[in-house]
Amino acid sequence: MRYQVREPLGRGGMGVVEAAIAPDGRRVACKRVALHGSATALAQARARVRREAEVLARLHHPGIVGLLDVVDDGGDLVLVMPLLTGGSLSDVVREHGPLSPGQVRAMAPPLLAALAAAHRQGVVHRDIKPANVLFDDAGRPHLADFGIARLRDATPGLTSAGTLLGTPDFMAPEQARGEPAGPASDVFALGATLRWALTGSGPWGHGDPRAVVGRAASGRVEHLGRDVPDDLRHLLVAMLRRRPERRPTAAALAGGPAGTQVLRPPRRRPRWALVAAAAALVAVVAVAAALAGLAARPPTEVAAPPEAAPGCLDLPYQPCGQPVAPWTDGRTCVADHADYDGDATNGCEAAPDDLDGTDLGRDEPLAATLVPADDVDRYPVAVVDALHLTCDGTLRVSIEGPAGTDVRLDVLDGDRVLGSATSRDGARAEVALVEPRCLGDDATTLEARVSWAGEARRGAAYRLERTGSW
Repeated sequence: MRYQVREPLGRGGMGVVEAAIAPDGRRVACKRVALHGSATALAQARARVRREAEVLARLHHPGIVGLLDVVDDGGDLVLVMPLLTGGSLSDVVREHGPLSPGQVRAMAPPLLAALAAAHRQGVVHRDIKPANVLFDDAGRPHLADFGIARLRDATPGLTSAGTLLGTPDFMAPEQARGEPAGPASDVFALGATLRWALTGSGPWGHGDPRAVVGRAASGRVEHLGRDVPDDLRHLLVAMLRRRPERRPTAAALAGGPAGTQVLRPPRRRPRWALVAAAAALVAVVAVAAALAGLAARPPTEVAAPPEAAPGCLDLPYQPCGQPVAPWTDGRTCVADHADYDGDATNGCEAAPDDLDGTDLGRDEPLAATLVPADDVDRYPVAVVDALHLTCDGTLRVSIEGPAGTDVRLDVLDGDRVLGSATSRDGARAEVALVEPRCLGDDATTLEARVSWAGEARRGAAYRLERTGSW
């Protein structure tokens, strides 16, 4: 092999990782992958890796550890990547404990920008986790092992028997259920990684991997502690939504919804168009480099707003020459957020949750938000039929809305409304339903539906609780 191996760096999910020197003198990391299987399977594996390598080699971004080369070395394949010497996020947290909110704030933008760049090229990572976030010697974070999960999953002769694609502690619900992973799955996994960096705990808690996979498949994310700052809470809640279609894209989180579509192969253009494209590429690289610079540890001061361009216009959420307000694209709210307080400087501060569809269990109150303005939350209510000699079994569902608002609660059996109540200005309201029949089994599943009943809107949570049964 033309790379001079110097020392082992560790062992990953696919093989040994070694530090080496490239022919041009650069230090590189070589991931050695041992193939197995029949001669046909080995040939298919090699061909598949090289096809994937062609795609991965086009991922040029300051926040991505790219694939430099693929080398045949006897019975092994060697994947060659740049060597980063700052360790992984997993190493940093395990050695020094969770990061500070400021460090996570500094780390998130360059990682989101890197992920958005990959998604625009049609590349999905599928196994983002703390071990795949690597730091360079200046403390800047990079996403590593793009395409490795795809190779492991889809290459004959490379997949280990019984290997679960992804890492249970950080995988999205749809991935845990065996559904195809897409860009939204990467957004979830990066959110889970940032949550782990901040709190030391992933969205599915701790325990046996099989139990963690079960919790992941159900989508029941553990609640964040009260000490998590609001801005990071809103970011993580959005990235960790149960349904993939409700998660914001990486590009939207990195600074607006533009550029979220997969790029198509370009047509041949006249020379003047190529010159214009080159100028645009220079501008994109400059923006990406600026995002990557935010990630140095410890967090540096926030960069000054850009100078106003001649003739620029004030937008509703971006005054001329000023940064874009949080959770907006300058013009409107993004990622299902809402502007309930009318203050453009804090953007769309009202954050949605992902609790819609959660079972409303006995003595397990829910705290949820009605965001955006047309949101209607629905919760299954499982009712059992216990023995009551007096035939007076009663199910009670109560609601307390945010102060200054009117929130309506309806309890339904299918399309039929069994009872309604409205919480006004934060006062508690209740629907009480008495057992419909004394004899026979009345066990059923009802639905609790929560919606706004007035014009006032607040981003604060309402409280929903049920007690009793039949």
